[in-house]
This record gives sequence, structure tokens and C-alpha cells, in this order.
Amino acid sequence: MLTIAKVLNNNIAVVVDESGSDCIAMGRGIAFQRKRGDRIAEEDVERLFTQQVSELSRRFDELSSSIPETYFEVAQNIIEHAKLRLASNLSDSIHLALTDHIHFAVERARSGQVIDNRLTIETSMVYPDEFECARTAVAYINRVFEVSLPDDEAAFIALHFVNAETDAGLDATVEMARIIQRALEIVREDLGLDLDEGSLAYYRFMVHLRFFAQRVTASDGGFEGDAAGDWKLACTVRREYASSYACAERIADFAERACSCPVPESERVYLALHIERLSTGSGRR
Repeated sequence: MLTIAKVLNNNIAVVVDESGSDCIAMGRGIAFQRKRGDRIAEEDVERLFTQQVSELSRRFDELSSSIPETYFEVAQNIIEHAKLRLASNLSDSIHLALTDHIHFAVERARSGQVIDNRLTIETSMVYPDEFECARTAVAYINRVFEVSLPDDEAAFIALHFVNAETDAGLDATVEMARIIQRALEIVREDLGLDLDEGSLAYYRFMVHLRFFAQRVTASDGGFEGDAAGDWKLACTVRREYASSYACAERIADFAERACSCPVPESERVYLALHIERLSTGSGRR
């Protein structure tokens, strides 16, 4: 059993577990008409936050005082659906961020304010699963709040999913999308490849690009463990896969400029190997 320490709204409460630790419990109606000292059965709790409880409690309290509870419920439903559809354990930060975003989006829609998302196409290409999940979320939001959010809104929500999957900041997530999209453009330009987005080769390359972009945007000025010990491999790649290496150089240079972070030789070599693998599995124009 959990003991209520503070009710934040009908669906969220700060609680104390049996070991005496503070937690935040979330669930439909779990705190309705309840007060400090009342008990909540753990099986009634849909989500239990155990990390950074003090900070999360403060932020939940602030949101609860300015945002109707329906938004918390809608965000929770969207997050649970996204976890199942994406098979991903999204970080706790998305509960606050997505609730706040949905409220802001609905308020904008009701006042006739439209914000264009210049990364909608890129987001749909780079993060297709998250984007489709977000489109379902937008349809749900429109139905619940009787608004008509534009398709661009799906891109915003998709980036919240990506952010929660990687636990990166939203700015870093947007930068990742830019790097990946530009990388695909460079591959098409330099190698003249017809990329089959349904192929295994394309899937493998996209997986590597996502990890590459994550490492670049997460770097604080350099990568750990350069390829000093793999100089022979680097020389071989530059010699035998010259076109793929030149393509990797352009991508790495773009990433360096975008993130103000040097991309070491090891990353360039590894990227070139993946580009070469892609080129042997895709048709040239």
C-alpha cells in the first residue's frame, strides 16, 4: 500500500511507499476525494515515479495549477499507446513535456495560431515509426478536444517520442533529425543511389545513422577512443572504398559544423563502411 503525502490532482499524488521512500503515483482517479494520510493500493497505480521525486513533484504541481486534468489523462493515454507501439520504455520526462505541449497546441489551435514545422518531412523520413504513432496521437487529440491540429503537429509530437527514447534534449533531437536527413541527401548526391526505404540495407544504414547522430549531438567536444590503433583499417578503407569514404567525410564535416564538435577518424571510417555496405545493397542510378 502507498500513503498519500500530497494530492496534486485527481490523477496524481505524492506518496510514501512501505519502505518510507517518496514517490509520485499516477493513475486515473487514484487521488479523487482523497487527502494526506489516505491509502492507495499499488494495483490501482498506472505509473510510479521513483527518481527525482522532489523536482518532478514541483513541476507536476506547477502544471496542475494551470492545466486542466484532461490534458494529463490524454497525455498518459498517448504515452502508454506509444510505449506499446514503439516497444520502448520512454523516459519519465515525457509525461510533463508532452502534457504541456498538448495543452499549448490545443490553445494555439483554438486561437487560430498556426506554427509551421520545417522538419515535418525530415521527421517523417528519419523517424517513421514515431511519426506514425504521433499521427495517431494527433487524431486522438483532435477528437477529444474538438480541434483540428495540422499534420505538422505530428512531427512535434514525434520528436517528443524520440527525445524520450534517447533521453536527449529536444534541441538535440531536432539536430539529430537534421544530420540524418542531410546524410541521406549526401549519399544520394555523391553515390547516385536509389535508396529503397523498405530494404534491409536501408534499415541497417538508418540504424547506424541514428546512433552516429546521437553520438555527435551528445558529445561535449570530442569522442572517446579514436582509431589510433586502427590506422591500418583506416588506410584500407580510404584506399579500397574511396567513394564511400569521401561521402562519409562530407557527412562528418556537416555534423561537425552543426554541432561544433570534431568527428574523429574512427567515426568516419565506420560510417564509410556502412555507406559501402549500403551501396552494394542498393541500385545506382
